[in-house]
Amino acid sequence: MLKNLLCFGDSNTFGFVAGSGERYERNKRWTGLLQKYLGSDYYVIEEGLCGRTTVYDDPDNKFTNGSQYLEFLIATHRPLDLVIIMLGTNDTKEKFSATVMDIAKGLEQLIKILRNPSIYNKDILIISPIHISDKIVDSMYFEAFGLKGAEKSRLLAPEFKKVADQYGCYFMDAADFAKADDRDAIHIDEKGHEELAKAVYLKIKEIEKGL
Repeated sequence: MLKNLLCFGDSNTFGFVAGSGERYERNKRWTGLLQKYLGSDYYVIEEGLCGRTTVYDDPDNKFTNGSQYLEFLIATHRPLDLVIIMLGTNDTKEKFSATVMDIAKGLEQLIKILRNPSIYNKDILIISPIHISDKIVDSMYFEAFGLKGAEKSRLLAPEFKKVADQYGCYFMDAADFAKADDRDAIHIDEKGHEELAKAVYLKIKEIEKGL
């Protein structure tokens, strides 16, 4: 039976190429590589949007509040066997003034949507995002994130794991496998996409075995 996987994320799921404004080809971004590793019995659905947050409205980026579109996307792509969420980076922007706990609560709201039996209520994999690197001081995104955003990004994983455990979700930390490209300090470099894809593939195999 074909297994349908929805990857719900931001520019690092979209495959944004640091410093260029372009997008990695499907066979180079982690979602496309994941499809290759899993094979034709699986269907990896890419739903990455640049600027997407968990729950925050951004006046400078329309349609980026993840909580407003998750249910719609679930309905669009059903039936689904696994939903993967990798969000949180954009929530660290200074304009939102969100604490790490606030961001974790945003993630919790997304999980609550998925735990509604009339919407989804199947397996969920939470991936805490990569760290914003210290190179942010030289990045075009410094004004948006600042050093505070970089600091918050390093503190998300433990709080995200707590929320994942609370709601019976699987968890992994992207920062264990990928890092930000020095060209802008927030987007996954090409090697990182490959390593993250391999790690997610192995995690999916664990999930299938009930580990």
